Amino acid sequence: MNCDIKSKTSLEENDYEKENAKLIISELIDLLNDERIYKDIDVIIEITKTIHLLVKQGGYRRKQVIEHPHLITSLAKLFNTDNDLTRLLSSLFHDLSIEIDGIRLLLDNHIIPILLQTLEVLNDDVINFVLTTLRNCLIGLNNEIAEEIQINNGCMIFISLLIHRHSNKQMNFLADCLLRLAMFNKNAQIYLQTSKLFLQELVLILDETNYDKLSCTLIRMLPLLSSNTKTKSILIQFNLVSILEKLLHTKYDYKIQRCCLLTLRNLSDEIIHMDNYDSLIIMLIEMLASNTDIQIKVYIVDILSNLSCENQGNKLLMIRNNVIQLLVNILIQNENRDDIIESSICTLRHLTGKCPLANEARESIRINHAIPYLIKYLHTKENNWSLLKTCIGLIRNLALSSNNIKILCDHRTVYKIGKLFFQMKTISERIELFLTTLFVFSRQQDNKFRIIIYDQIINSSCVETLVQLTSMNNLDRIQQMSKAILDDLYHSEQIEHREILKQIEKSIKIAQFLQTD
Repeated sequence: MNCDIKSKTSLEENDYEKENAKLIISELIDLLNDERIYKDIDVIIEITKTIHLLVKQGGYRRKQVIEHPHLITSLAKLFNTDNDLTRLLSSLFHDLSIEIDGIRLLLDNHIIPILLQTLEVLNDDVINFVLTTLRNCLIGLNNEIAEEIQINNGCMIFISLLIHRHSNKQMNFLADCLLRLAMFNKNAQIYLQTSKLFLQELVLILDETNYDKLSCTLIRMLPLLSSNTKTKSILIQFNLVSILEKLLHTKYDYKIQRCCLLTLRNLSDEIIHMDNYDSLIIMLIEMLASNTDIQIKVYIVDILSNLSCENQGNKLLMIRNNVIQLLVNILIQNENRDDIIESSICTLRHLTGKCPLANEARESIRINHAIPYLIKYLHTKENNWSLLKTCIGLIRNLALSSNNIKILCDHRTVYKIGKLFFQMKTISERIELFLTTLFVFSRQQDNKFRIIIYDQIINSSCVETLVQLTSMNNLDRIQQMSKAILDDLYHSEQIEHREILKQIEKSIKIAQFLQTD
């Protein structure tokens, strides 16, 4: 019985609440429909306070405001006409932006352009409300709001405010709005990536600010901006690399470190041939040695891979600072992570190539027991050609060291590469890599290993492919290397090697004759 009474009372109170809300809304609409009201700013302020109170009370009262957008659009026209009213309205808009239906009301009724147009002339305390409102809108209806802000010159307005350097809190709100604009709107992203004024200001603020929240927001923006090729050179010109190095010495959390490193990775292919990055390389190697976060390791190895490409000074510095062992440890400990495996092998390939300490690097890889792990990746075949290509390139370099030949032969490396060559012979752009690798092996001086290598080449079924390549037109280099490998096989001390070659050549000639018949 008591439950029924309580339920009935609750329903009656709910009905009363709805009727009361409808009555208030109706009276407010009547007032705002009277043009004379707008001449009395005090009345307008009271109306605004009442509407704001309804929004803050939530429930059915808030719903009634949302369902009657005329209340908001009528007041929005008066935005920035009176300081007290503007402050009240900005607070009202802010509270509306906390929930999706309020954001939709602001968007559909063109409140966003009003906020943007008046942003540069508002008082500081009002700017905070407006920026937070715009930020809330971007979070709630990201793509739609970003489009609305972009077509109303939002990027230019935000950048102008950023240049005038308001409080740290406002600067952080501005930076966050710009970040979300770049994330959710391609045109805004391109605008920011190509604005020298904005990029210079961003780098300057990042270098000068001591406000951690602002630093973190700007840093989060950098990977997105630095993904554009033209933007990279501008950011490098503004000394961003050194600033990021300095920031990495600060104990930010992993997420911020990742953003810094991802940005450096994006920029690193543009500074390959530049010098004076020794301190950065040493710091990255130290981070690689001490960090446990796998994604951070991925970014660091990617950067080192780029910086070790065709830069003798960087190669020497890395080898002297024990990077070989660190990369080998990564190979051994992360067998299922193709992304970091490929970058690690690629870096090792650079370090074992043209470099005064290349042979030392090759020896170090063997001494640290990496070769068996490396050979395992020859099984990846076509499903990851990029990794396979890098792996074969490193094996080719390792074969230049006579001390590595035994372990390479013991693991039937030449046979495996020859087999892959036979399987992929139809893909012309891959042929040269296989040929140069087989050529390096075929030129070994040690008679014992030379015989083993010739055996593996012949048993891999790739000799027929080599013979066919010697007669191909318009492939001079490939022809020459194929002939050179076959010539080495012809001069083998093993009679059976020479006999097999003659038999294969004879079979090919017969097949060609039958085709022309």
